[in-house]
Amino acid sequence: MKGTPSSQQNHQSNRPRIGLALSGGGIRGFAHLGVLRTLEEQAIPIDSLAGTSMGGLIAGIYGAGVPLDKMTEFATNLKIMDMASPDRSWHGFFDHRKMSKMLTDLLGSDSLTFEELKIPVSVVAADLSTGELVILDHGPLIPALMATSALPLFFAPVEHQDRTLVDGGVLNNVPFDIVRDMGADRVLAVSFETKYTLTMKPAPADGHGPSMRVLRRFRHLAPEWRQPFHIAEISAGMTQHLINQTRLELCPPDVHIKVVLDNIGILTFEAGAAAVEAGYITAQRHLSELQALTDPLPAPWQQQLAHLQRRVKLAWQVLRGPAYRRYPDR
Repeated sequence: MKGTPSSQQNHQSNRPRIGLALSGGGIRGFAHLGVLRTLEEQAIPIDSLAGTSMGGLIAGIYGAGVPLDKMTEFATNLKIMDMASPDRSWHGFFDHRKMSKMLTDLLGSDSLTFEELKIPVSVVAADLSTGELVILDHGPLIPALMATSALPLFFAPVEHQDRTLVDGGVLNNVPFDIVRDMGADRVLAVSFETKYTLTMKPAPADGHGPSMRVLRRFRHLAPEWRQPFHIAEISAGMTQHLINQTRLELCPPDVHIKVVLDNIGILTFEAGAAAVEAGYITAQRHLSELQALTDPLPAPWQQQLAHLQRRVKLAWQVLRGPAYRRYPDR
């Protein structure tokens, strides 16, 4: 909703528009709830939200006006079997039947649209057929939330808006550029840094590999069964980190909070409460930066000068080149 000219002028005279970008990360994404708790306690308003994967789910639900306490209670009690309904098409381990019902229960409606949200929201997905980044910001909300969180292998792709969509984290896991493009004057981005302690034990001489019987019983997964997923997650995270670093240089957020979560993977459902608390504690360490988001904007000429300085700095970085050689000299 654009509002009247007088309301827009009043808003601009009071404070800048603040956008919040929430990264993907599976169960780690529940740390976003701790950050949101800090923002609410500090009365720092959010004018727009963009999210990917779990960050997209939280952006959509929070943007719909669901109370933070209700979201936190849901996160800390969530179990994998609450989401695991076998995908009969074999496009992933799970389909979206249970997730659709959970979202309907949380939102109070199965027909809510982006246009009805209390805070403007965009969520990020990827088109499996074309490889394109897709920004979902209009029409039905629940299909878009299922698409942004359709993590390949685990969840089947989602057919939506004549596209075959998967988790947007494969292309843009921290959409701070998206929320700035939504009109935010200042952008807060929240992402994660996960440190794993992997114990690479040699296989016993009489050991056995995975059995289908155990794989079907996800609720009883032992740490050994999670190890392959952790290794795949770490490997994919290397690519995400490289992409994010490039984008950070091109379009940095005004404040970037990185929540460190040790040994919490995308499937560590029992760590939901710990992730929420880690997000809260980390945000508390950035209070001065968060409060500065609401400071009045500088004069237009100062903003233009700052923009020019950023462009010059970027050009110098490109001319100087990376610390390592990308191409041979001959």
